Amino acid sequence: MSDIRLRILSVFLLSASVFFLPFGFAAGLLWWLLFTGLPAQKRLTAAAAALLIAAIPAVVLQISGGWGLLYGAKTFALLLIAFWFGQSCAAGEFQSLFVWLFGQKIGFDIGMSCEILLMQITAIADDAAGFRLALRQKGKRLSLSVLPSFAFGLLALGVRRAELSAKLLARRGYVSGGTFEPVFCTSRRDVLQTVCAAVAALLPFLLLF
Repeated sequence: MSDIRLRILSVFLLSASVFFLPFGFAAGLLWWLLFTGLPAQKRLTAAAAALLIAAIPAVVLQISGGWGLLYGAKTFALLLIAFWFGQSCAAGEFQSLFVWLFGQKIGFDIGMSCEILLMQITAIADDAAGFRLALRQKGKRLSLSVLPSFAFGLLALGVRRAELSAKLLARRGYVSGGTFEPVFCTSRRDVLQTVCAAVAALLPFLLLF
C-alpha cells in the first residue's frame, strides 16, 4: 500500500478482528497471504520470526491452563500484520500523516519524532549487520560471550546519533512546529486492499450469528 492512511486503517481493522474475535486470526492470515504482496523470501522470514516469538508463550499457556493454541494463533497473525506494516513504511510518510491529522504544529513535532525514530531503527539494523560481518571476518559467531559487547556497541552508537541529531536541531534554531505539505499517493489497489481488509475483519463477526 502506498497510502499510509489506508494502511493504518487496514492494520487497525484486522488487528481488532484478530484480537477480539475467536476466528479473526484466520481472516487476518488469509488477508496477509493474499494482499500484502511480499516476496516469498520475506514471507518465509516473517513467518519464521512470528512463529518463534508466538510459540514460547503459547506452549507455556497451553501447559498451564489451556487456550495456548488460540493465543499462539492470534499472536502469530498479529505479528505478521505488524511485520508487513513495518516493511511497508517509507521515509516521510509519518510526517505527512501527522501533519494531515494534527496540523503544522503538534502534527509536525509528532511526525518529525516518528521519522527520527524510524531513521534510528534503520541505522541500528545496519549497525547490527556490520557487527555480524565483522565477526564473520574474524572467524567468530554471534554467541552469548560476545552478546554484551554487541548490545553495548549498538546502544552507544544509537545514543551518539541521537545526540548529534539533537545538536543539529538546536543549531538550526528548532523550537516547535514547522511547514510541511502532506503528500499521499492513493491507488486503486490501495482502496481494494482496504475494502478486503474490512471484509476480512467483519467476516468472523458475521459468522458468530
